[in-house]
Amino acid sequence: MKTLFLFFLLGTTFPVLAQESSSTEGSVYDLESKWRNQEGKEIALEDLKGKVRIIAMGYTSCQYACPRIIADLKRIEQELEGRELDPDYVSFSFISIDPKTDTPERMKKLEKDYKFDPRRWLLLTGDDDGVLELAVVLGMKYRKTTALDFAHSNIITVISPDGRILHQNSAIGAGISKTVRAIRDAAASMRDKQE
Repeated sequence: MKTLFLFFLLGTTFPVLAQESSSTEGSVYDLESKWRNQEGKEIALEDLKGKVRIIAMGYTSCQYACPRIIADLKRIEQELEGRELDPDYVSFSFISIDPKTDTPERMKKLEKDYKFDPRRWLLLTGDDDGVLELAVVLGMKYRKTTALDFAHSNIITVISPDGRILHQNSAIGAGISKTVRAIRDAAASMRDKQE
């Protein structure tokens, strides 16, 4: 029921999953949920506007899929060069689906464990409702399977500076070239408009 209400509330449609680049109506940044970053600072999704953002959702205690998703995010980051990695244009976000466990302190530990550059990486934890809303908009499915674990989709999403979904990839450990191209195209378009 909550999913249907969210689609009606936003008045937009979002893809469940699109392997190829695709533009959608609506903005992730229309969601009004509050989040905390790895430093404990409260932010709204709207505060993330203005950059090409690469988003993945998971949880810090995940032992299988999330380390592989993070490895893909790191591979994508390594493929980008020079101005493509400018934190004014491109940013990465890992967003927790386990807000009860993933405190800002846990997210900070994840940042240190994976040596994320805090100029380019934003790690977020929120509340159950905010996580559910964002997951619905991104087409990300998850459910708790044990006291410590979740089953979840493995989606990396590229978001435009105004919050539209540009590209999604769910094939962890596979090719990243289409994702990198989507990021490069969006960042180049953004730079062209600003110059």
